[in-house]
Amino acid sequence: MAFSQKGTVKGSEALLEAVKLEKSFVSGTETLTVLNGLDLKLFGGQSVAILGASGSGKSTLLYLLGGLDKPTSGSVFLRGKPISKLSDNDRALWRAKEIGFVFQFHHLLSEFDALENVSMPARIMGQTPKKALEKAEPLLERVGLGARKKHRPGALSGGEQQRVALARALMLEPSILLADEPTGNLDAKNAAMVNELICQLVAERGLSAVVATHNASLANMLGTSLELTGGKLKLVKRA
Repeated sequence: MAFSQKGTVKGSEALLEAVKLEKSFVSGTETLTVLNGLDLKLFGGQSVAILGASGSGKSTLLYLLGGLDKPTSGSVFLRGKPISKLSDNDRALWRAKEIGFVFQFHHLLSEFDALENVSMPARIMGQTPKKALEKAEPLLERVGLGARKKHRPGALSGGEQQRVALARALMLEPSILLADEPTGNLDAKNAAMVNELICQLVAERGLSAVVATHNASLANMLGTSLELTGGKLKLVKRA
């Protein structure tokens, strides 16, 4: 079953869709099935929290939705086109243009300052350093770190580092934000700040978002909540 922002089932207008998604891992003679025929539809402007116990497959699902991994079977579609069948190069290009990732660990580059880290996706895509930095600066200001733009990651707090990572995820103006336990390493105060910022940015930019989280507060701030259990999604809360 697929869940929309209003709690109704919709048809082919989904922005991102997973159909009968399966993912298994083989270890010796054993096969572990993490996702088992999972279906999900994500619509434009929709925000979804994915809840579930550690090891339930939340990260695996996000990696498949974002094209970082391929399913054992089943398909992922963006605007009706299958992304799992793209070549590695085409999938990487699609991912850079359409998906913004925020992980539990910020993955900032220690040798670059905050502004340079935010600008990096644009520089990788071929923009000049000057143009990329000019575009990155208002993003860094929006997450409240304009005064810290010349600080390297080691000089930033955990919450500040994650805000830099959030700004970086938005650098190429993606249509979809995928966040994997984005406040899992933060204390309660910083987690609350990042939670609120994520929700504000999703609303301001009209993003669709899928957020894997154990944080009940963040889940309640998002639209629909789904629980990943037994390799499938179960509705917890409608928008």
